[in-house]
Amino acid sequence: MILNNKLSGMEIMRGLFLNALFGVAFSTAFGAAQAGGFVDVVNNGARTPGSTTNIATDPFYIDGVSDQWTLLETRTSAVVFDVYDRSRTTLLGTYTVGTFIDSVWSDASTDSLIFGSYFQLTDNTTGITEINSIVRSGFSDFETVSAAWTRAAGIYDGAALGYRLRDPSRSDYVATYVAADAANGAYFDADKIAIRTDVSLGEGNPNSGIYFLRVSASGYSYELRDDVVRIVQGASSSEGGRIFQDAYLAGFAVVPVPEPSEYAMFLAGLGMVGFVARRRMNRV
Repeated sequence: MILNNKLSGMEIMRGLFLNALFGVAFSTAFGAAQAGGFVDVVNNGARTPGSTTNIATDPFYIDGVSDQWTLLETRTSAVVFDVYDRSRTTLLGTYTVGTFIDSVWSDASTDSLIFGSYFQLTDNTTGITEINSIVRSGFSDFETVSAAWTRAAGIYDGAALGYRLRDPSRSDYVATYVAADAANGAYFDADKIAIRTDVSLGEGNPNSGIYFLRVSASGYSYELRDDVVRIVQGASSSEGGRIFQDAYLAGFAVVPVPEPSEYAMFLAGLGMVGFVARRRMNRV
């Protein structure tokens, strides 16, 4: 089994505790069977096709979380938007509009790390009425990133079933998407995965599903970093004249595990610093 090489013994025990705590809820709510599976995200910036409104035929849909996954860490963040006017020059206010839950699992059966994203909109009176994309960063080292989703109801408090994962792409948020441009790599960004969604209280979709992104764990771990997650409200001339807005959150990101030789050089450097410091002290 591949464990997070950067975790201390206490952190590993914490991860096992979280898995015991949350794994029961996941498996009870959904069982072990999976209707679809992980789908590799198209590697040129185009949207990966296949998402449907019917989970029985949606290739991205999985029926809960596998009992072979180990929950390593999870965190809940308030989603705070700086809301601007249409020109993006005047700040109208700063508002907490929802909640984001970020989770990371290890899967020993596939030697992988899996990052989970969940958003719930709780206030649509501030100018934030619909979330259209969730973008995650930190994937530039990987040729292959795979995506899947599951329903959130029964897993997170107050969650409805959740809006499906749509058309993941290796790109940032794209306001005006042109398929021909995408096929030519115009939107490609190896570091990012953009997931289309449609979270709207007015449309009866108060929250997303749980969106999963999977990468190889071989030689990699994870850490909490600033601005890893971007939550986007797209502009719309209809639907009340919605204005583009976005917010960035700290989140879990993939990081390489240093090679043993790099650890050795680091320790040697620390030893040299200590030796020099002692010599200076002895001269005083």
